[in-house]
Amino acid sequence: MIEVIVFVLVLMGALLAWVTISAKRSMAYVFCNATVSAWEAKLLSEARLMELVETQSITNIFSALDETEYRPQFTEIQRGGEVDMIAVEKAFMENLNMRYSELLSMVPRERKDIVMKILQRRDLMNLKTIVTMIHEKVPPEQRIHHLVPSPTMSQERLEMLASAEDFNELLEFLKGSEYFDVVAGSLEDYEKIGITAMISALDMNYYKNLWKEVLKKRSQRSILKSMIGYEIDSANIKLILRLKQENARPEEIEKRLIRPSHELTEEMLRAMITANDIRSAIHMIRITTPGSVLSNAITQIEREGVQAAERALDEGHLKLCRWLGLTKFFSIAPVISYIKQKEAEVKNLRAIIRLKMDGFQPQKIKEKMVRVPKIEL
Repeated sequence: MIEVIVFVLVLMGALLAWVTISAKRSMAYVFCNATVSAWEAKLLSEARLMELVETQSITNIFSALDETEYRPQFTEIQRGGEVDMIAVEKAFMENLNMRYSELLSMVPRERKDIVMKILQRRDLMNLKTIVTMIHEKVPPEQRIHHLVPSPTMSQERLEMLASAEDFNELLEFLKGSEYFDVVAGSLEDYEKIGITAMISALDMNYYKNLWKEVLKKRSQRSILKSMIGYEIDSANIKLILRLKQENARPEEIEKRLIRPSHELTEEMLRAMITANDIRSAIHMIRITTPGSVLSNAITQIEREGVQAAERALDEGHLKLCRWLGLTKFFSIAPVISYIKQKEAEVKNLRAIIRLKMDGFQPQKIKEKMVRVPKIEL
């Protein structure tokens, strides 16, 4: 009888400890995710974006943005005459940087490293821009205007990288960073095939390290694998379809893929590379999540080409992230979902302004926008 009582007490103690630990972990996400939910509610709806597309002038779009969270960054944008698209791009990027900096200050400590790694994609964007401008011999003093502020790299560091006269000096500045070996190792291929070799090497390195961070996690690993894994598979699919369209050799495509992938097996990747057409390539991966997304959009993809496939993949990722953000509230999912939705909003707003400047009709602009799928619980 005593043994039974002791067993029950031990069991109750273990249960209480489990509940306490679980509650403590969950509470760490309550404030962060509640704030993120409030931010998400302020994102522009699809209907509002469509109204902006139909707006007669870009000045009216700027006036509409004065009623949103973009107002602080757009107060200095010239409203009359020719639009300074570089200033517009910078305003959007400053808004993103402000929001991402706030986000990093709230994320629970145990997940701050993975969120930082996700946000370091902006550092990757800047570095790809810098190596491209060095390749194109853009004067150092002009480069900083094409770079975006980052919550994970200081402005001083960014300006130093942008000041490099050539790749040798850039390598001096990159010593000690994860990018040194990447840039140094891609110089030989750069001499043979051009800047795309270095850009691909930087992309591969970023996603490879991001995937390593995901696989190291013990808790919430399945959530992170779903969200980040889809993005990696999507990046590989986009690369294959784009390079096949450019008639790249199979061996050239294969060596530029990100590995390991998530759902896409080596057999699937090789089958896509050697497929005769876009329908056959998509058919090879139909049983995967991104393959299913593309299969459902195959008619539009065959009509519009690779850009439609890329748009479908992006929308599929947004849907997956939103679903996990809603159903896994006490996790990092809402944070990642917000990051992706915010980026999609900025991408759409930039596209609306740029395409209007180029004289595109509203219907054509709508066709190029990434829609955020609705989620029904």
